[in-house]
Amino acid sequence: MRSSDDTDAGVSLLDNYHNDDDVSSQSPLLEEEQFTSDIKQPSTTNLEILGWTIYAWAAEPFIVSVVGTYVPLLLEQIARDNGVQLSDKLTPCVGGSHDPNIPLPDPPSDSMLKYVRDNISVNGGEANTCVLPVLGGRFFIDPSSYALYTFSLSVLVQTIVVISMSGAADRGSHRKTLLLTFGVFGGLSTMMFWSVQNNGYYLASLLCILANSAFGCVNVCGNSFLSLLVNNHESVKRISKNDPLRLSKIGEVSSRISGYGAALGYVSALVVQILTMLVILKIRHNPNVDSLIYPIKVVIGIVGLWWLVFQVPLAILLKSRPSKELKIDHLKYPSPGDDQYLRKIIGYKYQIIKAYIWHGYRMLLLSIRLASQLKDISFFLLGWFIVSDSLTTINSTAILFAKSSLQMSTIELSQIGILTMISAIIGSIIIPSVIQPYFKLDIKRTMIYIIIWAAFIPFYGVAGFFFKGIGLHHKVEMYFLAIWYGFSLGGIATISRSLYSMLIPKGQESIFFALFSITDKGSSIIGPVLVGLIIDVTHDIRKCFWALLALLIAAVPVFWYGVDLDRGLREANILEAADDDLNDD
Repeated sequence: MRSSDDTDAGVSLLDNYHNDDDVSSQSPLLEEEQFTSDIKQPSTTNLEILGWTIYAWAAEPFIVSVVGTYVPLLLEQIARDNGVQLSDKLTPCVGGSHDPNIPLPDPPSDSMLKYVRDNISVNGGEANTCVLPVLGGRFFIDPSSYALYTFSLSVLVQTIVVISMSGAADRGSHRKTLLLTFGVFGGLSTMMFWSVQNNGYYLASLLCILANSAFGCVNVCGNSFLSLLVNNHESVKRISKNDPLRLSKIGEVSSRISGYGAALGYVSALVVQILTMLVILKIRHNPNVDSLIYPIKVVIGIVGLWWLVFQVPLAILLKSRPSKELKIDHLKYPSPGDDQYLRKIIGYKYQIIKAYIWHGYRMLLLSIRLASQLKDISFFLLGWFIVSDSLTTINSTAILFAKSSLQMSTIELSQIGILTMISAIIGSIIIPSVIQPYFKLDIKRTMIYIIIWAAFIPFYGVAGFFFKGIGLHHKVEMYFLAIWYGFSLGGIATISRSLYSMLIPKGQESIFFALFSITDKGSSIIGPVLVGLIIDVTHDIRKCFWALLALLIAAVPVFWYGVDLDRGLREANILEAADDDLNDD
């Protein structure tokens, strides 16, 4: 039996968070139950689960192959091809066509000594390194930082778009339509890389922003199906809502269905990465191809085609699964006999879209307010913001470093992507099921140890300032770090969600995981900008490893001192109890 103090404390967490009359008069924390209880749903079938997993099969190669490997290479190369020498900001860095196996011009220096020796002209001491004029020549940036700035902007746009459409994804019968619409749009945007010309760095950036935003929306729409598939699974529906075994069964079915989607996504990404590597090998043996960007944009377009084609079985197998509609009764549909009927129809549609967009932002604000009341979730999200940003930026920085400083070819970098993916799969399985129980580690310590493990990657890059034999001076070291990085990536993706889920009040998972997703994606805005600025100031990409190392080290005390599992569970129980009281009233 709860004490009155606990109840009062819980109510104080929620007393400002009642729904406005345009959404619901009940507690928003119970919305997922409202969705499924007010609308009769058919039982989930295995064929429908297969249809749902196809969304990951279709889209996952985009994030692994396109964003993780090929777009950074394309943006860096096309920026370098259109760059000018810093000494006069007029002389082109590259003139005419070159052998695709010979990267030109010389990459940014690997240390300040090499920078002085290779890039400072004898006449005036002006650096002859390559820079890209942007915005009509108002600014000059390093070709490597151009790719990072593009990614940062794409994540910013993605975050805005995802929040704006999340209300429609959670309400009514729109989620399947949105899933397919953004899937088609993302596939077409990715295929349009085929049209990028040698001087089209603005177009390449625009397509990257559009396709990445579409992927974010597809991910949100796909995830919004999961709870409906689980709640309507026959094994869950057989258990009474008051049965204490129901929660355990929901967790079991949810993990199984989610695991199917994740596994198919990983397999698809691996298949496509191997396929695109074979295509690049074929093109490179063609004596008529002398363009550095041609094979890269071809394989990017192939990934887009893969994404587009698999929208067909997705549309056939996945059911619409309607949810409770957003309350928009105050909006009246125009009568056909009204004056200016067409204008009023447009206005009516605009008001509906506006209501759904506002609902998405309302739910975001609600989750932020609730999280701010829970100390351990607040510290977790702060730490996760740092870790997620660092790991994402490490991937882009390492790819650019390998191309510019180690002179690695597209084929070699594609091989690194394959190794990373295989290692990530192994890490996601071994760390939680073997390493953690064998060493009897609690989940918080496991999270911290993985962060320290991941910090070895930028530390190894920093070691290159002090040693010539080790520290990313040789190509073979990149293969070793790809395995190391993939293992940590797979483990941290699994452990972070498990740790976070333990801190969430039961029945409020969708709100808090929406905030988790936004934190995960939104954090990727900061890191690429920071690294890009370092490259622009120093023209030495290795110096970025200092910043990445500092960020990962900073995350350790946030988790160690800021997250207390026992306290977090108590706070979650208080908030859950308060929501029960509100519902009983």
